[in-house]
Amino acid sequence: MKSKIKAVVKKILGAGGVKKIANARNFSLLLTNFLKDFKLYLEHSTVFYKEGLHKIECQLILDYHSVEKGLLFKETKPRFAQQRILNLHPSLSLDVIKSNASRSQIRIAYQVMCEYYELHLQLGVDIHDYYTKAQYESYKKVLGNAYTTKFKGAIDYHRDDFYAPVSGDFPTFSHSRKSVREYTGELVPNERIEQAITLALNTPSVCNRQACKVYLMEDKARIDKLLTIQGGLTGYTHNINQVLLLTVDRNYFYTVGERNQFYIDGGMFLMNMLYALHYYKIANCPANWGKLIQEEKHLDGIFDFPESEKIICVVPIGIAKEEFRVTLSQRRDLNEVLVKI
Repeated sequence: MKSKIKAVVKKILGAGGVKKIANARNFSLLLTNFLKDFKLYLEHSTVFYKEGLHKIECQLILDYHSVEKGLLFKETKPRFAQQRILNLHPSLSLDVIKSNASRSQIRIAYQVMCEYYELHLQLGVDIHDYYTKAQYESYKKVLGNAYTTKFKGAIDYHRDDFYAPVSGDFPTFSHSRKSVREYTGELVPNERIEQAITLALNTPSVCNRQACKVYLMEDKARIDKLLTIQGGLTGYTHNINQVLLLTVDRNYFYTVGERNQFYIDGGMFLMNMLYALHYYKIANCPANWGKLIQEEKHLDGIFDFPESEKIICVVPIGIAKEEFRVTLSQRRDLNEVLVKI
C-alpha cells in the first residue's frame, strides 16, 4: 500500500516532490523529538530542580569527588575545598540522606567528610569556622559501624605496582585502570600511542560506521589553553604535554532516531581507548567535555575541527610519575545498578 502511495505522489509531484515530502516529515520528526528530549532533560536533570534523593545524591558526588581530588596532593594545602565542604553540610544533614547512608555514594560522602576533618586535626589547622566538631561527630554517628579511621579517599601507588595487573585476567585488568593525573612531563612515544588507538579500533559502532576520530595535540601552549577551558585539572597541567581529543562525526548518522547515537558510539570508543592506553602503560585521565556552544567558541585557534564533529572527551596522557596518588572513586554497589525485571 505504501509503495502505491509513493508511486502516486511521485507521478503527481515528480521525484523532487517525493524528496521534499520526506524531508518535511523528517524535519517534523526531528523537531518533535528534540522538544521531547528538551522536556525530559528539563524535568529530570539537576539543572533546574534539586529536590529528591537522586538529585541530592548527584550533587553530593560532585562535591565529595572534588574533595577527593584535593586529597591527591602530597603537600596538602590546609583548608582546601572550603566551598565544597560548605555545599556538603546542608545535604548531609537532610533526613532523606541520613536514612539512605547505606547507599554507596552517600556513605562515601560521609567518610570523605570525616577524613577531611581528621586530616586537619593532624595538621593542627583550625577549620571550625566552616566545619565544626559537632558536625564531624554527627557524621560519624550516621556512619555507625561503617566509620573507620583507615578510610582513604586517595590511594598511593608505585608505578610498577600500578601496571603489574595489565597482563592479568580481564577482571584484574579492568579493576586496575584508574585516572592518573601525575605525569613526569616526558612524551609518550608516538608508536605506543598508535598501538593504543589501533587496539581501540576494535570498538563496535552502529552498523560498523566507525564515526570516531582521535586528534593528538602536543603543542604545550595550545594544551594549556585547552585545559583552562576544560577546567577540571587545576594543579596538574604543568606536566601535561600530550592530549588526545576524541570526536564523533555527525555525517555518519542518518535517521532522526540516531540523533543521540554519536554519544553512544563515542562513549564506547572512549572506554575502549582508555583500556588500550592502560594496557600500553600510558597514564591517562578522561576530562569531561560538557561544554556550552559559547564555551566551544573559545577553541578557535586552539583546536580547529569540522563543524560536523562533536567533542566527546579530552584525554591528557603521559608517563606516570614513579609514585603517585589516585582518587578512590568508589563504585556503586551491585544492588544499586543491577535491576532484575
